[in-house]
Amino acid sequence: MKSIASKKATHSEKITAIVFFALFLIIAVISIYPLLWAMNNSLKNPDSENVIGFEITKSWMFSNYARIFTDEFSVGGVTYIGMLVNSLWIVIVRVVVNVASSAMLAYAIARFRFPGKEFLYVTVIFVNTIPIIGSGPAAFKLLNALNMVNNPLTIWLSWASGFDFAFIVLYGYFKGVSSSYSEAAYIDGAGELKTFFSIVLPQVVPCLVAIMITQAIGVWNDYGTVMIYLRDTPNLAYGLYEFNQTVGVSRPIFFAAATVSAIPIIVLYACTQNLIMTNMTAGGLKG
Repeated sequence: MKSIASKKATHSEKITAIVFFALFLIIAVISIYPLLWAMNNSLKNPDSENVIGFEITKSWMFSNYARIFTDEFSVGGVTYIGMLVNSLWIVIVRVVVNVASSAMLAYAIARFRFPGKEFLYVTVIFVNTIPIIGSGPAAFKLLNALNMVNNPLTIWLSWASGFDFAFIVLYGYFKGVSSSYSEAAYIDGAGELKTFFSIVLPQVVPCLVAIMITQAIGVWNDYGTVMIYLRDTPNLAYGLYEFNQTVGVSRPIFFAAATVSAIPIIVLYACTQNLIMTNMTAGGLKG
C-alpha cells in the first residue's frame, strides 16, 4: 500500500513540476521578448520604412550602436555619456542616502523606547501600504521653495526620508539581532553610535547590500523623478523618454540606446539575484 501511495505522490509531483515549468517558461518568454524585439530593431537600417516590427533584419547594422555615442543621440545638449554619468551619480547618491536614513530610523525604532515610537512605526507602514498620490504637488511646491528643484547639490536631502520598504526589511533584521552584543559593547564603554556602526550594522551588511541592489535597479529605470525634479540633469531613463518623443527620431538609434542602457542593470541583477532573494526574505515585520 505504501509503495502505491508513494507512486501516486511521485506521479502527482511530476505533473506539478511540468505545470510549473510550463508556466515559468511562458513567463520567461514574455519577459525576454521585449528585449529581443528591441535588439532586432536596433540593427535595422535607419532609413528603412518598415522599422518597427519583428521581421528579422538581413543586414545587421552594428554602426547604430556607435551612433548613440555621438551628438545624434542627445537631450537638451546632454550626450549619451553625459546621461550615463548622471544615471550613475543619481543611483549611487540616492541609494546610499536612502538606505542610510532607513537604517538609522529602523534601528532607533527597533531597539529603543521613546515617546512616539509606535506612531512613527505605524506612519511608515501607512506610507508604504497606502499610495498618497495627492502629496505630489505639495512635495514639489515645498522642494521648489527650498531651491531643491533642478539643483543636484541639494536634491539629495529629499531622498533621506527613511520612510520606505527598506525600513520595513531593516526593522525586522534589527529586531532579530541579539541585544547581548549591544550590552557587551556598553560594558566595554562604547557609546550608542559606536555600538550601531561597529557592532550592530556589520551584522546586517548582507541585507544592506541586497536592499541597495534592488533600489539601484528601480532608480536606474526611474525617469519620473528626474523629469520633475532634475529636468536639466537627464539620466538615461529620462533621456530615452525625451528622445522617444522627438519628431522624426531614428528608431533604430533609439532601440540601440535602450538596449545598451539595459545591459548594466541586467548584469547586476544576474550576478546578485541569489544574494537578493536570500536576504530580502529573511527580514520582515516583527512587532
